[in-house]
Amino acid sequence: MIVSSPDTEAISTVLHAYGAALKARNVEEVLALYTKDGVIMPPHFPASAGVDSLRASYTRIFSTIELVITFQIEEIVMMSPEWGFARTTAEGTKTILALNESEPHANQELFIMKKENGKWVIARYAFSTMKPLVQHGIQRS
Repeated sequence: MIVSSPDTEAISTVLHAYGAALKARNVEEVLALYTKDGVIMPPHFPASAGVDSLRASYTRIFSTIELVITFQIEEIVMMSPEWGFARTTAEGTKTILALNESEPHANQELFIMKKENGKWVIARYAFSTMKPLVQHGIQRS
């Protein structure tokens, strides 16, 4: 549930901008939505912290996959005037560019948001798949 306020509306705007930047595969637009010490914690990869590491991670991501997803904000919780978190889901299609093969895509996500200089940005982002644990008789990690 999202209780509407200027802060939750601003966080929602940032999250939708993040979804649009993913769809556009635009590294610089993504980076503009993070704190300078921001962190992404993807499954199967080490965390990337700071602008240079984030740039390398998103460059790798965008050079290997294309996402066509629907982004849903499940909740936004304010923890203080400067901190909040959002829980989201993303569903759609992921295309592996090297193979030109598409597969269903479904993630659950957690964004830790920070208000810096009056503007909400992503401080930490972690996600995990919601795809079935067993697919085609093979257990996924």
